[in-house]
Amino acid sequence: MNLSTDHIKRSIQAGWDEMAGNYQAETHISLDDVHYAPLCPGERELRILGDVSGKAVLEVACGAAQNSIALAKMGAHCVGLDISSRQLVVARKLVEQEGVDVGLLNADGETLHMFRDGAFDVVISCFGWEFIQDLETCFRECHRVLAKDGLLIVGTVHPMSAFEWDADGRFLMVNDYFRPPYEVWQELKGDSARQGLTFFRTVEEMFATLVSAGFHVEGIWEPYPYNIEEMTDEEKRAIPYGGPFWESQYERLSKVPFSIVYKARKSD
Repeated sequence: MNLSTDHIKRSIQAGWDEMAGNYQAETHISLDDVHYAPLCPGERELRILGDVSGKAVLEVACGAAQNSIALAKMGAHCVGLDISSRQLVVARKLVEQEGVDVGLLNADGETLHMFRDGAFDVVISCFGWEFIQDLETCFRECHRVLAKDGLLIVGTVHPMSAFEWDADGRFLMVNDYFRPPYEVWQELKGDSARQGLTFFRTVEEMFATLVSAGFHVEGIWEPYPYNIEEMTDEEKRAIPYGGPFWESQYERLSKVPFSIVYKARKSD
């Protein structure tokens, strides 16, 4: 694998390699449903993708490939790609555990030169786009590898997620929506702590970048969480993306969207 020498990419790669174990252990991610947002409904309820049976699907920044595994169970032919080799270690174990056929590739998701033009019917990523610095280049590559009328699903952090929540006052402290700050990772320690970044983009920027790359945006979702205060522990475990950390953030998540999902189709 020939990764870019760009220091931000190397920092993000090192960060996810370091965080992979704890992240996968502390977050519940379904292997039977596509997740779009913490504590929120997944594909089986939202029906953003629709029928994927027989379709070729590429998951960019797949992490441990839970969405690819779920889509394979729905009949799709999936390939998952991620920059973090340690995330893919978990992915391989899960693929074997679930007995599904999912190809896994350790590579930089910003450029997809390893795939031919029109190779996929669907490209999807949920919580991966915010770690890609040159998003326009990535979207143009997605456009290239998609077949005619192919579908791009962009599930990413909502721009409001860039701002701090005042738990005492129960409000979001938005100082400048039009210039959302970068999030500098604080979790990293030791030699790998090269300070990865999370990139937040406004709705206008995301929409314009998709259109510029040759996509027609068919829909936008800001998923609303389940009322976990009225759910049993068993019902909580059935949520596609959850766990104790996200449950502790419920008040914020029920007032301010954490994620935003764009459904875009190749238009030329």
